[in-house]
Amino acid sequence: MTLLVRWCQRYRWLVVAVWLISLIAATGVAQQKGARFSQDLGVTGAESQQAMDLVASIMPDRKLPDLEMIVVRARAGDVQAPEVRARVATMIEQIGKLPGVGGVFDPYSPLGAVPLGGSPLSADGHTAIVSVLMKGSPTSPDLPAMRALIATARDYDGPDLQVEVTGPATTVVVQGTISPWPIALGIGVALIILCLAVRSPAAVTICAVTAGATTAGALAGVTLLSRQANVMQLAPLLALVLAFGLSLGSALVIVNRCQSGLRQGLKPEDAARAAMRHPGRATLAGSLGLAVVMLGTSALRLRVFDGLALAGFTAAAVSILVVATLLPALLRICGSGLLVWAERTYLLATGTGLPVRPGLRVWWAGIVGRHPQVLAGAAVLLLTALALPVVGLRLGGTDNGVDPTSTTSRRAYDLISEEYFPGLNGQLIVVATGVSPDQPAALPHLLEALNHTPGVTRAFLVLQNAPTASALIQVMPSDPPRSAAASDLVHRLRSSTVPAAIAYTSLEVYVGGQTAIFEDMSDRFARVLPAFLLLELGVLGLAVLLGLRSVRHSLAITAASMLALAATLGVITSVFCNGWLASGLGVRTGPIEPFILGLILIIVFGLSIGMHLTLLSRLRGSADAPDPQAAISSRHADVGGVVITISMIMVAVFVALTTQQVRMMKLLGVGLSVGVILDALVLRVVLLPALIHLVGLDHRRGGDPPPPNPTAAPRRGPRRRLLPAGVPMSMGPAGLLRLDIPAAGRRPPGAPRAAGGAHSPAATQASRSTGVGEPSRKPWP
Repeated sequence: MTLLVRWCQRYRWLVVAVWLISLIAATGVAQQKGARFSQDLGVTGAESQQAMDLVASIMPDRKLPDLEMIVVRARAGDVQAPEVRARVATMIEQIGKLPGVGGVFDPYSPLGAVPLGGSPLSADGHTAIVSVLMKGSPTSPDLPAMRALIATARDYDGPDLQVEVTGPATTVVVQGTISPWPIALGIGVALIILCLAVRSPAAVTICAVTAGATTAGALAGVTLLSRQANVMQLAPLLALVLAFGLSLGSALVIVNRCQSGLRQGLKPEDAARAAMRHPGRATLAGSLGLAVVMLGTSALRLRVFDGLALAGFTAAAVSILVVATLLPALLRICGSGLLVWAERTYLLATGTGLPVRPGLRVWWAGIVGRHPQVLAGAAVLLLTALALPVVGLRLGGTDNGVDPTSTTSRRAYDLISEEYFPGLNGQLIVVATGVSPDQPAALPHLLEALNHTPGVTRAFLVLQNAPTASALIQVMPSDPPRSAAASDLVHRLRSSTVPAAIAYTSLEVYVGGQTAIFEDMSDRFARVLPAFLLLELGVLGLAVLLGLRSVRHSLAITAASMLALAATLGVITSVFCNGWLASGLGVRTGPIEPFILGLILIIVFGLSIGMHLTLLSRLRGSADAPDPQAAISSRHADVGGVVITISMIMVAVFVALTTQQVRMMKLLGVGLSVGVILDALVLRVVLLPALIHLVGLDHRRGGDPPPPNPTAAPRRGPRRRLLPAGVPMSMGPAGLLRLDIPAAGRRPPGAPRAAGGAHSPAATQASRSTGVGEPSRKPWP
């Protein structure tokens, strides 16, 4: 590490040039190639995934159909009025000419009932559904074509006609719509916090350049990898947050430590090396731990995690490279410019930095040091109370009914639920294979059983493929997709209805669809979640064990981190499942999507492990102090402010997500904000320092060394003796040094000094010629 830092400092401009050229080239190639993100959330080997694969083989074009619905409602009268029919006909004609549209089903013709298995006109005649078959697929939708379809249909919305759009691709477009102003405001607040923390323009520039380079490299890498592997559409968001947080946190910690070294009188290059050697290693170890967790996550074989793990690993790897190479070069380029002008002037005049008055963090560190038992107990009780609601966590999929009413997908959802039935918003599919001419009654018997199942409005045959001996059946549930009744219907079909209907036949039946996919995903996620958490906490515990070399500290910190993760999940459950404060956030209750929960857990862990190691490494260096407890409090106050600053910067960005309209963004914003706040204000400000006070410190074998003494000049050359050779010495009372000079050589009290004595000019000259010096002109006691 030291050799790499020295090399990057020596060839700093070469390092900057290489990074600049690499980032420009990677970004250019990524933009030229483009991204190819997947919407496939299926679980490998699950029944729903098998159903989706079989549907692709049954369809003539060998892909899943993307069927969108345009809901038309007459605000006055009914949709059979001549002026309404003429307006709908014009809209259908225009939509049919759009690129990416495969076909449009006129609700006034017999073909309009084919996609729905029933009349597209509502019972009261006020509403009609226009089905549109897109050329894309639900897992890889044509988003530009879908945006054009939404815009064209919405153009016909007016005082006499309401037109809304819903469907799989519409949901992707709506959920991908993000308002940039709250995020820009959050970034502005984060920048203000950063400026207040480091103050120097050069220091702010170093932090911003480091974060920007890491983010650009990670996004380019994820974009290129999306063309070679299965990468989710949320992967760029994960890569952006992790790359920004990891690199900015590392840069802020290292810059702060470098500034402290400069204030203590170190040369700029020495201050940079010291900062990279100790807190730099801790932050790099955190990024390396995240990379290891991401590699281990891919072994869980959950497609949701696979698409996110690759993005997380890319962000961690790029962060390690930037912090280890580009950051030392930038520190060497800026040199003493990391300090503001007043500090540099004072340092040149006095040799030390400006005195710092004890602030709030010093007071708080003293409180933690004096009452560690009380504060640790209070922190544990708080985290436990927040974690209790996690027992009511319900995993699953939501639907457009949780979107805000300002979105067209939500309004279409409400119209369908009111005019038809809620289950039309999320249909199930049943795929039957082994359809044999020798058993002609098998398929009709299955259809009859499905239609008589409680919770099914209707089931109908969509397509039968004789060459593949398979058939596709559409099942319309009575309840909305996010309801518990819809989940119960999936289990009922799989456990009782289908097995009873296909007994003694050659049929093999698979149940799929939106609700079935999320049920399988939730089941698999619930099974692999303990392994995922064990992997995260195991890597954290191992990192602490290697850094502090203490099993007690490792176990205590791992337990505290596990409790903080449980508290984060408890808050998410309280808000989004139980409805606490849901109205204030503008969200509706419902199950939690597993891939969103996985995203939150990965980001919270990725941002916390480096800061944990930084704080613990700094506190661990207090073991050799004369008063270890006081040293722990002092170092807690020293590094605590930096850790809180990093967390507040990230919270400012995450809070901006809670202001977005889409529930998924609100869930991300609340989950990440709560996770970072609990991690910073409860764990690193209270619980971890209190545990260090309680558990104690062994003799230091790791951690940061004591800070250098700014008044001690560097020793050059060999040590010089202060006494002539041959003078015996011994340790006197109270640890004082005593010179055992023979009595014959002592001068009686009151006797005149002999010529050529110890302090005569001759003796002084002799001592200088022999290299023996004296510490002062005072006579020996």
